[in-house]
Amino acid sequence: MAYINGVFPDYNGLPRIIPRNEAFTLQLNVFLDDGSTKDTLSAATLTLKNGTEVVVDAQSATVGGSVSASYALSAASTEDLNLSDMMLELWTITTSTGVTTTIRRSGMLVRHQLYPLVKDSDLIMRHNQLDDIRPTSISNWLDYIKTAWEVLNRDLIKRGKRPALILDSYALFDMHLFKALELIFRDMTTFVGDGRYHDLWETYRDAYTAEWDTVSFHYDSDQDGTIDADDKNSAVPSLWLGVPPGWPLSGLP
Repeated sequence: MAYINGVFPDYNGLPRIIPRNEAFTLQLNVFLDDGSTKDTLSAATLTLKNGTEVVVDAQSATVGGSVSASYALSAASTEDLNLSDMMLELWTITTSTGVTTTIRRSGMLVRHQLYPLVKDSDLIMRHNQLDDIRPTSISNWLDYIKTAWEVLNRDLIKRGKRPALILDSYALFDMHLFKALELIFRDMTTFVGDGRYHDLWETYRDAYTAEWDTVSFHYDSDQDGTIDADDKNSAVPSLWLGVPPGWPLSGLP
Protein backbone atom coordinates (compact mmCIF):
# COMPACT_ATOMS: atom_id res chain seq x y z
CA MET A 1 0.00 0.00 0.00
CA ALA A 2 1.45 3.34 -1.01
CA TYR A 3 0.77 6.95 -0.12
CA ILE A 4 0.96 8.62 -3.51
CA ASN A 5 -0.14 12.21 -4.19
CA GLY A 6 -2.45 12.21 -1.20
CA VAL A 7 -4.26 8.97 -2.16
CA PHE A 8 -4.67 6.52 0.67
CA PRO A 9 -5.55 2.84 0.47
CA ASP A 10 -8.90 1.50 1.61
CA TYR A 11 -9.64 1.51 5.35
CA ASN A 12 -11.42 -1.35 7.05
CA GLY A 13 -12.27 0.98 9.93
CA LEU A 14 -14.43 3.21 7.73
CA PRO A 15 -17.39 2.77 5.40
CA ARG A 16 -16.35 1.92 1.86
CA ILE A 17 -16.03 5.10 -0.19
CA ILE A 18 -17.07 4.36 -3.78
CA PRO A 19 -16.67 7.12 -6.39
CA ARG A 20 -19.64 7.32 -8.75
CA ASN A 21 -19.10 6.71 -12.47
CA GLU A 22 -15.55 5.45 -11.96
CA ALA A 23 -14.11 1.97 -12.33
CA PHE A 24 -13.43 0.80 -8.80
CA THR A 25 -12.17 -2.43 -7.27
CA LEU A 26 -13.97 -3.67 -4.18
CA GLN A 27 -11.54 -5.64 -2.04
CA LEU A 28 -12.38 -8.06 0.76
CA ASN A 29 -9.74 -9.31 3.18
CA VAL A 30 -10.79 -12.16 5.43
CA PHE A 31 -9.14 -13.63 8.52
CA LEU A 32 -9.72 -17.38 8.54
CA ASP A 33 -8.37 -19.44 11.43
CA ASP A 34 -9.98 -22.45 13.10
CA GLY A 35 -7.17 -22.98 15.58
CA SER A 36 -4.89 -25.82 14.56
CA THR A 37 -5.76 -25.67 10.83
CA LYS A 38 -5.48 -22.59 8.68
CA ASP A 39 -8.54 -22.40 6.48
CA THR A 40 -8.41 -20.68 3.09
CA LEU A 41 -10.87 -18.90 0.85
CA SER A 42 -12.00 -20.94 -2.13
CA ALA A 43 -14.88 -18.94 -3.65
CA ALA A 44 -16.76 -15.66 -3.24
CA THR A 45 -19.71 -13.82 -4.74
CA LEU A 46 -20.77 -10.21 -4.33
CA THR A 47 -24.16 -8.55 -4.14
CA LEU A 48 -24.04 -4.75 -4.00
CA LYS A 49 -27.05 -2.65 -3.04
CA ASN A 50 -27.76 1.07 -2.97
CA GLY A 51 -30.62 1.24 -0.51
CA THR A 52 -33.16 -1.24 -1.89
CA GLU A 53 -31.76 -1.08 -5.43
CA VAL A 54 -29.59 -4.04 -6.44
CA VAL A 55 -26.52 -2.81 -8.32
CA VAL A 56 -24.64 -6.12 -8.55
CA ASP A 57 -26.57 -9.35 -8.10
CA ALA A 58 -24.61 -12.34 -6.72
CA GLN A 59 -21.73 -12.05 -9.18
CA SER A 60 -18.59 -14.15 -8.85
CA ALA A 61 -15.62 -12.38 -7.29
CA THR A 62 -11.96 -13.09 -7.92
CA VAL A 63 -10.22 -14.96 -5.13
CA GLY A 64 -6.65 -13.79 -4.69
CA GLY A 65 -4.22 -15.62 -2.46
CA SER A 66 -5.84 -17.53 0.37
CA VAL A 67 -7.74 -14.88 2.31
CA SER A 68 -8.85 -12.15 -0.11
CA ALA A 69 -11.39 -11.56 -2.84
CA SER A 70 -12.05 -8.69 -5.20
CA TYR A 71 -14.68 -7.48 -7.62
CA ALA A 72 -14.04 -5.00 -10.44
CA LEU A 73 -16.95 -2.58 -10.34
CA SER A 74 -17.41 -0.88 -13.69
CA ALA A 75 -18.04 2.83 -14.05
CA ALA A 76 -21.33 2.07 -15.82
CA SER A 77 -22.61 0.20 -12.73
CA THR A 78 -22.83 3.40 -10.70
CA GLU A 79 -23.19 6.02 -13.45
CA ASP A 80 -26.93 6.56 -12.98
CA LEU A 81 -27.16 5.99 -9.23
CA ASN A 82 -28.03 8.69 -6.71
CA LEU A 83 -25.26 9.70 -4.34
CA SER A 84 -25.89 7.84 -1.14
CA ASP A 85 -24.68 6.71 2.26
CA MET A 86 -26.71 3.50 1.94
CA MET A 87 -24.40 1.29 -0.10
CA LEU A 88 -24.19 -2.26 1.21
CA GLU A 89 -21.85 -5.05 0.12
CA LEU A 90 -22.90 -8.65 0.75
CA TRP A 91 -19.98 -11.00 0.24
CA THR A 92 -20.87 -14.70 0.34
CA ILE A 93 -17.66 -16.63 0.85
CA THR A 94 -16.88 -20.35 0.88
CA THR A 95 -13.78 -21.73 2.55
CA SER A 96 -11.69 -24.74 1.60
CA THR A 97 -13.34 -26.72 4.40
CA GLY A 98 -16.82 -26.05 3.00
CA VAL A 99 -17.91 -23.30 5.40
CA THR A 100 -20.17 -20.68 3.78
CA THR A 101 -20.93 -17.32 5.35
CA THR A 102 -21.99 -13.80 4.34
CA ILE A 103 -19.94 -10.75 5.27
CA ARG A 104 -21.49 -7.30 5.13
CA ARG A 105 -19.85 -3.94 4.67
CA SER A 106 -21.63 -0.61 4.39
CA GLY A 107 -20.44 2.19 2.18
CA MET A 108 -21.04 5.56 0.57
CA LEU A 109 -21.42 6.44 -3.10
CA VAL A 110 -19.73 9.80 -3.57
CA ARG A 111 -19.03 12.39 -6.23
CA HIS A 112 -15.45 12.87 -5.03
CA GLN A 113 -13.36 11.43 -2.25
CA LEU A 114 -11.88 13.57 0.51
CA TYR A 115 -8.09 13.31 0.51
CA PRO A 116 -5.61 14.20 3.26
CA LEU A 117 -2.84 16.75 2.91
CA VAL A 118 -0.51 15.99 5.85
CA LYS A 119 2.81 14.30 5.07
CA ASP A 120 6.04 13.53 6.90
CA SER A 121 7.61 16.90 6.16
CA ASP A 122 4.66 18.69 7.81
CA LEU A 123 5.27 16.78 11.03
CA ILE A 124 8.98 17.57 10.90
CA MET A 125 8.24 21.27 10.36
CA ARG A 126 6.50 21.14 13.73
CA HIS A 127 9.30 19.16 15.41
CA ASN A 128 12.53 19.27 13.39
CA GLN A 129 14.15 16.47 15.45
CA LEU A 130 11.21 14.14 15.05
CA ASP A 131 13.09 11.74 12.80
CA ASP A 132 15.82 11.44 15.43
CA ILE A 133 13.43 9.65 17.78
CA ARG A 134 11.91 7.38 15.15
CA PRO A 135 12.55 3.69 15.91
CA THR A 136 14.84 1.99 13.41
CA SER A 137 12.09 -0.51 12.65
CA ILE A 138 10.07 2.11 10.73
CA SER A 139 11.29 4.27 7.85
CA ASN A 140 8.72 7.07 8.05
CA TRP A 141 5.63 8.26 9.92
CA LEU A 142 3.13 7.11 7.28
CA ASP A 143 1.33 4.54 9.44
CA TYR A 144 0.63 7.19 12.08
CA ILE A 145 -0.60 9.64 9.44
CA LYS A 146 -2.89 6.99 7.96
CA THR A 147 -4.28 5.98 11.36
CA ALA A 148 -4.85 9.62 12.28
CA TRP A 149 -6.78 10.19 9.04
CA GLU A 150 -8.93 7.15 9.74
CA VAL A 151 -9.69 8.34 13.29
CA LEU A 152 -10.52 11.84 12.04
CA ASN A 153 -12.90 10.52 9.38
CA ARG A 154 -14.56 8.22 11.89
CA ASP A 155 -15.03 11.13 14.29
CA LEU A 156 -16.62 13.18 11.50
CA ILE A 157 -19.10 10.39 10.80
CA LYS A 158 -19.93 10.09 14.52
CA ARG A 159 -20.80 13.80 14.44
CA GLY A 160 -23.13 13.35 11.50
CA LYS A 161 -20.76 14.61 8.80
CA ARG A 162 -20.07 12.64 5.63
CA PRO A 163 -16.38 13.22 4.82
CA ALA A 164 -16.93 13.15 1.05
CA LEU A 165 -19.27 16.18 1.34
CA ILE A 166 -16.54 18.34 2.90
CA LEU A 167 -15.20 20.54 0.11
CA ASP A 168 -12.24 22.06 1.98
CA SER A 169 -9.47 19.54 2.60
CA TYR A 170 -7.27 22.28 4.06
CA ALA A 171 -9.79 22.92 6.86
CA LEU A 172 -8.95 19.52 8.36
CA PHE A 173 -5.18 19.94 8.05
CA ASP A 174 -4.55 21.02 11.65
CA MET A 175 -6.82 18.35 13.08
CA HIS A 176 -5.08 15.67 11.07
CA LEU A 177 -1.65 17.01 12.06
CA PHE A 178 -2.58 17.15 15.77
CA LYS A 179 -3.95 13.60 15.76
CA ALA A 180 -0.88 12.21 13.97
CA LEU A 181 1.46 13.86 16.47
CA GLU A 182 -0.69 12.69 19.35
CA LEU A 183 -0.39 9.10 18.12
CA ILE A 184 3.34 9.42 17.56
CA PHE A 185 4.17 10.83 20.99
CA ARG A 186 1.82 8.45 22.74
CA ASP A 187 3.65 5.59 21.08
CA MET A 188 7.03 7.08 21.95
CA THR A 189 6.14 6.87 25.66
CA THR A 190 6.15 3.09 25.26
CA PHE A 191 9.83 3.30 24.22
CA VAL A 192 11.14 5.86 26.70
CA GLY A 193 8.48 6.10 29.41
CA ASP A 194 6.77 9.21 30.78
CA GLY A 195 8.19 12.69 30.74
CA ARG A 196 8.67 14.98 27.77
CA TYR A 197 6.92 12.72 25.26
CA HIS A 198 4.01 12.19 27.61
CA ASP A 199 3.54 15.96 27.87
CA LEU A 200 3.63 16.32 24.08
CA TRP A 201 1.12 13.49 23.72
CA GLU A 202 -1.30 15.29 26.05
CA THR A 203 -0.65 18.62 24.32
CA TYR A 204 -1.64 17.29 20.90
CA ARG A 205 -4.51 15.24 22.29
CA ASP A 206 -5.97 18.42 23.78
CA ALA A 207 -5.22 20.43 20.62
CA TYR A 208 -7.12 17.90 18.51
CA THR A 209 -10.11 18.05 20.86
CA ALA A 210 -10.10 21.86 20.94
CA GLU A 211 -9.94 22.10 17.15
CA TRP A 212 -13.42 20.56 16.88
CA ASP A 213 -14.87 23.73 18.42
CA THR A 214 -13.29 26.08 15.88
CA VAL A 215 -13.03 24.21 12.58
CA SER A 216 -15.41 25.19 9.77
CA PHE A 217 -15.63 24.18 6.14
CA HIS A 218 -17.82 24.26 3.06
CA TYR A 219 -20.17 21.29 3.33
CA ASP A 220 -21.99 20.15 0.20
CA SER A 221 -25.36 19.52 1.84
CA ASP A 222 -27.27 19.55 -1.47
CA GLN A 223 -24.62 17.31 -3.09
CA ASP A 224 -24.38 19.42 -6.24
CA GLY A 225 -20.57 19.38 -6.24
CA THR A 226 -20.22 23.17 -6.06
CA ILE A 227 -19.50 25.67 -3.29
CA ASP A 228 -22.66 27.62 -2.54
CA ALA A 229 -23.05 30.70 -0.34
CA ASP A 230 -24.88 28.73 2.35
CA ASP A 231 -22.50 25.73 2.38
CA LYS A 232 -20.31 27.03 5.24
CA ASN A 233 -20.60 24.60 8.14
CA SER A 234 -18.96 23.62 11.40
CA ALA A 235 -17.91 20.18 12.57
CA VAL A 236 -19.94 20.46 15.78
CA PRO A 237 -23.63 21.46 15.54
CA SER A 238 -24.91 24.41 17.56
CA LEU A 239 -26.81 23.65 20.75
CA TRP A 240 -29.59 26.05 21.79
CA LEU A 241 -30.01 26.24 25.55
CA GLY A 242 -32.63 28.97 25.50
CA VAL A 243 -35.15 30.59 23.18
CA PRO A 244 -33.58 31.26 19.75
CA PRO A 245 -33.48 34.91 18.60
CA GLY A 246 -36.74 35.98 17.01
CA TRP A 247 -38.69 33.03 18.43
CA PRO A 248 -42.25 34.08 19.39
CA LEU A 249 -42.67 34.38 23.13
CA SER A 250 -46.47 34.43 23.19
CA GLY A 251 -48.05 31.47 24.87
CA LEU A 252 -44.92 30.61 26.86
CA PRO A 253 -45.47 30.18 30.62
